[in-house]
Amino acid sequence: MNSEKNRLRDKAWSILLCGAVLLTVTACSTESTDTREVVEKAGRKITVLDNISEPVYTKLKLAGIQKVEGVRGTDFAGEDVMVVTKENRSLPSQIIEGQERYPLNLYLHTLSTGEEAPLQVGELNYGAPQLSPDKTHVFFKELYDVTGFGYIMDLSGSAPVKVSDAEFRVEEGKWADDAHVIFPDMEGNILSADLTGKQETIVKTGIPYVHEVVQTGSRILYVTGEDSQLSAYDTATKQTKVLRKNVIWAVPSPDGSQMAIVERIGRGEMTLKLCDSEGNEQSKLASGQQIFGTSWSPDGKLLAYAVTAAGSTDDQQDLFITEVETGEQTPVLNDFHLADPLHWSPSGKKLLATATVLKDNIYQFLTYVVSLS
Repeated sequence: MNSEKNRLRDKAWSILLCGAVLLTVTACSTESTDTREVVEKAGRKITVLDNISEPVYTKLKLAGIQKVEGVRGTDFAGEDVMVVTKENRSLPSQIIEGQERYPLNLYLHTLSTGEEAPLQVGELNYGAPQLSPDKTHVFFKELYDVTGFGYIMDLSGSAPVKVSDAEFRVEEGKWADDAHVIFPDMEGNILSADLTGKQETIVKTGIPYVHEVVQTGSRILYVTGEDSQLSAYDTATKQTKVLRKNVIWAVPSPDGSQMAIVERIGRGEMTLKLCDSEGNEQSKLASGQQIFGTSWSPDGKLLAYAVTAAGSTDDQQDLFITEVETGEQTPVLNDFHLADPLHWSPSGKKLLATATVLKDNIYQFLTYVVSLS
């Protein structure tokens, strides 16, 4: 039993430190130390700042960037508190791939003071935490290789409630509302679970691999098949409608009226499109070799995302924030490796971006907290 647990823990560590929760296919690399870089995009020169000490001359103003080393910030629990994954050095370590490793546990990290409070600790690896929309509960995974068991826990400190009878893919599972999470199992079914752990099968797709499951209003969006077909299931009418194909993922706006859709348009080329709720294209926002982390601000006015430039050989990304109404694009970070989806604070004044960096010959997490003025 112990050897099996050790084997699973080793695999979980390998995944967590080299790209994190299957979001990226990037390789780990060193953090750029450049403070400025002038690049030319769409025929115009823009200045991309790593350390924001000078103003960026667009309508959107950046107040600064706080860096938190050694933790993997994944979501905001409030304006000044984020939920993070980090090593629990109070527990015994293991030698994994020639390096000393400790179990990955969950904590609440206060940005203004640096103080941390344990959220879920133990000898197993825990990760992929997401806060409920009302910020009262956290949904997380007990990690085993590329899969895990899902749990919900009240932030007040109650015992975690298991929401999945079987393991499902670590990158899947999202809050549908304040009281429910949805996730696909390994057999093509989409399930819902409430705060008590009660489960319900919502959709039986009949297709083994269902991914990118997210709920918006009464509709559940998901991607299936070799042609990456985006479908919408209406929980009220019980009808399914195909919206688009070649979809990597679709991220609905907070009010459900629009979707940010990343499509593969060719080998080594993706594009980020703004579409209406039925998948009809309204505009193209960005294109590149890879596009990651797409996230709407709470008011639906801003869209953040990371882009790997076409033809890039080092898989590094640039982080941008676009004003949806005007299409104005503001560069925020350059030459970094995004490890998780981007997350906004409740006010929409802060953006959370976690990267992998090489420090002292060890790959570590570095969390950026971007503040808007």
